Amino acid sequence: MAPGIRLNTGAGIRREVISGQQYCVIVDDFLEKPHELVELAASRSDEFSNANSFYPGVYIDVDDDAMTDIYRFIRFQMTRQFPFLRGNLKFSTYLSMVTCRPDDLSPPQRICHTDPAPDPGRTPYAALIYLFDNEALGGTSFFEYRKKFELLKEVEAIERYDPDKATKILLENFPTFRKKASYMTESNEIAELLCTIPARFNRMIFYSGQIPHNAAIRAPELLTNDCRKGRLTLNVFADVLPK
Repeated sequence: MAPGIRLNTGAGIRREVISGQQYCVIVDDFLEKPHELVELAASRSDEFSNANSFYPGVYIDVDDDAMTDIYRFIRFQMTRQFPFLRGNLKFSTYLSMVTCRPDDLSPPQRICHTDPAPDPGRTPYAALIYLFDNEALGGTSFFEYRKKFELLKEVEAIERYDPDKATKILLENFPTFRKKASYMTESNEIAELLCTIPARFNRMIFYSGQIPHNAAIRAPELLTNDCRKGRLTLNVFADVLPK
């Protein structure tokens, strides 16, 4: 897909508390030449797709060969910050853009989420690099589920075989789904907002995918599928073995 994506070796690493003992890592000025990645995405804009029905936007795969430096950074730097082993890491990487208008969001897309659980005994982590200048497009929010989330999981199971029944339960039990559709940016009956990490061009955040999170999109009218103006991010998912 691209020549190797190089890192800025002078960038500093810092922790940001999410809540209690939970935290994420932030690295500003992460990539050496971030604009080259934006231009690469723009040159392949016709290849972005929305094949994943859960993601509220479009994305393309990034070849592992281009990711050597970033994978090495996660393997040797993030294992100093988080309790997982350097060995046997499994990676997947995408260039992504949130593009979905609020009225087109499905119920799961209107609330925070955790990353898919890997095989038993393994844990999901994620790195997100913001590749857009307009910070109003939104950073990343972290949440804590409330008790009512358990009912929501039951509804998701019902939806697989009886969508009408699932919709009825949602509307009866969750005020959020009786309101005008929107991205989740505040606390509600499903989850409590813990913190929001603001977006900044060429900022990387790294966090546990087990912490509920979502894109903090307060201005959805700014969303676009233009790689040079939209909410373009590089998303790296790491399936790891905990220490």
